[in-house]
Amino acid sequence: MAFALEECTEADMPRLSEIMSLAFAHDHEYIESVFPALDTPTGRGEGAERMLATKRSDPNTTFIKVVNDEGTMIAGAKWNVYNGVVPPAPQLTGDYWSNGDEMEFARNMFDRYLVPRLTYVQNSGGNLVVLDMLVVDPIHQRQGAGRMLVRWGTAVADRLGVEAVVEASDYGRGLYAQEGFIVLEKYLVLVPDKSAARRKQWYMWMKRPAQART
Repeated sequence: MAFALEECTEADMPRLSEIMSLAFAHDHEYIESVFPALDTPTGRGEGAERMLATKRSDPNTTFIKVVNDEGTMIAGAKWNVYNGVVPPAPQLTGDYWSNGDEMEFARNMFDRYLVPRLTYVQNSGGNLVVLDMLVVDPIHQRQGAGRMLVRWGTAVADRLGVEAVVEASDYGRGLYAQEGFIVLEKYLVLVPDKSAARRKQWYMWMKRPAQART
């Protein structure tokens, strides 16, 4: 089966939101809190709208997709490419949550999840490539689509001569390691005491060292 790598269009955002829901399937506290009800039509629609807003407004972000030989999108990624730019710290805004407690939890999760990344962007002087998200439709996993998306970003990093970083799940860690990323730490996202009973969010903070410019 032949796959092709393309840049996402605005019309791809609903499908990307759907794949994100299918890929994480209630197994990622960060995604579930920041993108609530993603397994519902309303939640997926809101997720698509939010990604579309990012695509339109953030010049440092590129959404990439893999399509099969029928032209169907089967995987997608969001890469942030910083070439001498230190952007303002992102803020989680909107009114997507069912109540104030859920909104507060999501904002805490969002801010604390991004601490290592924002520190690296700052320390690099804004010269860094970040894999913000990578999702593959479960029925197409382990077929090479994820590797194609990773290699798109690492090729950009190599052209710029900079490091690439990713917050890796246990599921994705092996792929990233095969593509040259190394684990720097196992990072626990801290939450306020009143939320201590909720499921914990861990990830592997990984870096791919800068390569010679190509």
